Amino acid sequence: MRTIQDLRKDEQAVHSLKNRSKVIFVILFILILSSSFKLFQLTIIERDSYTVESEKNRIIEIPIYPSRGLITLEDGTIIAENIVTQGIFIRNKFLESSKDQIEVLFRDVLEEKRNFFVSDETKEGQKIWLAKDLTVKELAKYELHKNALVNLELGTNLRRYLPHQSLFSHVVGHLGPIDREERLSLSKKEYPADSYIGKVGIEKVYEESLKGSVGKSAIEVDVYGNKLREIERTDPIRPLNISLSLNFKLQKIAKEALNGRRGAVVAMDPNTGFIKALVSSPDYNPNVLNGSENGKSVDDSFIEDAPFFNRAISGSYPPASTIKPFIGLLGLEEQIINEKTIIEDNGFFQLKEDGRKYRGWKEDGHGKVNLNKAIVESSDVYFYQLASQLTIDRISEFLAKFGFGRLSGIDLYNESSSILPTRSWKLGNIGESWFVGDTINIGIGQGYITSTPLQLAVSISAIATRGKIFRPKLISGNQFTKFKPEVLMEVQLRNERHWESIEKSMISVINSWNGTAHNIYEENGISIAGKTGTAQIVSLIDQELTVREEYEGVRKNIRDRDHALFASYGPVPNPNLVVVVIVENGESGSAVAAPIAKKLIEQHQINLLGQ
Repeated sequence: MRTIQDLRKDEQAVHSLKNRSKVIFVILFILILSSSFKLFQLTIIERDSYTVESEKNRIIEIPIYPSRGLITLEDGTIIAENIVTQGIFIRNKFLESSKDQIEVLFRDVLEEKRNFFVSDETKEGQKIWLAKDLTVKELAKYELHKNALVNLELGTNLRRYLPHQSLFSHVVGHLGPIDREERLSLSKKEYPADSYIGKVGIEKVYEESLKGSVGKSAIEVDVYGNKLREIERTDPIRPLNISLSLNFKLQKIAKEALNGRRGAVVAMDPNTGFIKALVSSPDYNPNVLNGSENGKSVDDSFIEDAPFFNRAISGSYPPASTIKPFIGLLGLEEQIINEKTIIEDNGFFQLKEDGRKYRGWKEDGHGKVNLNKAIVESSDVYFYQLASQLTIDRISEFLAKFGFGRLSGIDLYNESSSILPTRSWKLGNIGESWFVGDTINIGIGQGYITSTPLQLAVSISAIATRGKIFRPKLISGNQFTKFKPEVLMEVQLRNERHWESIEKSMISVINSWNGTAHNIYEENGISIAGKTGTAQIVSLIDQELTVREEYEGVRKNIRDRDHALFASYGPVPNPNLVVVVIVENGESGSAVAAPIAKKLIEQHQINLLGQ
């Protein structure tokens, strides 16, 4: 028989069971509620964010690099074009530790295997290109696999190409990897670390115009990296195409005429300042440095001739006898001489102060000489005497008006100002006072005075234009703007007739039987005004030897032989081309330099008739 106590125990057990059921129910309810909320969160609340993440996985951004601006001639001839591609590279220091990543690249990203080359001279941190010229599909695959390619980087590979190779090398220049200093100075110009940038020439001067601005493309791809559609696109800003004033035929003639010899040719329109030919020899093929000609390199044996040095704008040479028309012009202006003034040229000029003799190039002298004959036959003695009377102060001041000793402002870097000596210049640079003998040497374009071929062309143009000098320019415009001539300076003479006097003598240098450049005279040919020059690079000072004996000693070493110069313009009257030629160690301006100038002036007239 069950007692009341037993019934109470059963009642407590039932109550406990009910409480336990309630707890279980509550727990189950909470679990169901939590699951429902999570499902709601996933399907409703966080749907958009997960959609965005999903989009990120299949929408990639690819930078769009604009093609670098073209460089052309005025007739449309392209002299610098380019190919801009993207590639994948690795830093040298990660190469050994990233073999698995490279395997992934070749297996899962690239559609066809590329070969890459690692030099023993590759420095730590230097780029090693694993693949260039990536397709859109390869770019998409790279983005999908880039988490597994952490040491591999995407970069641009710009190939600049000059169709005519070395013909315009010293004008156009070349590109090279951007360095740290350049990146800092151009930090706001969108230059990645692997950018290529203009290093010299027009490529450097007009870098910003030629570069343009980077755009981007957002594309949707499938799991295999195939492009499905373009979502968004920001087009790059197109760069400017630059047009040069150079003439193709003149440039080619000048290069071929120099035939690899060290020297330079500058041809310029004296009425505008626009350069028609600018050649420095030896030259080089910019495509090698631009990476456009794989497997080739600059010949090391050639480096000693400085093929990268632009002799036309940076080479400083004694102007030699090409200075004589200017010294003669100054003598007329200062009324120290006139056209009829005659001196006796016995082959040397002797200073009264110390009895030192300054010899002329012709041992027996030129006899009785006036200004015209002095220029035509290039009498040293005549200009020795004239310079001693003018003094260095007047000479330097006068030559400065023609552009000697100063930058012309041509649109190229590294132009040399050369040397226009003064008393203070010698004291500051040599530590000595100025002597009369120094002035005498300046009178024939020797001694401390130097000039670049471009400076000489600018100076000679003043005689052609009767005093107006234009700033020399290579850029004639772009696709939107045509550049105008710019007057650099004007030379005012006290007597304008003195221009004609000097020009008449310069014409006779070619036309007269005794002219130093009579060898280029052609009956019924184009009338040219010019002046030869023979620049001594080894001083002939031994008064015990004859000029011939000293010269014979000098000629044994080719590098000690005189430079050959010719400064000219034509046709006369109404000249439209100034030509200056220098051939290093060429010895004779008349035999070596003058024929080159004649070819250019003649071709220029043919060009004008053909227009």
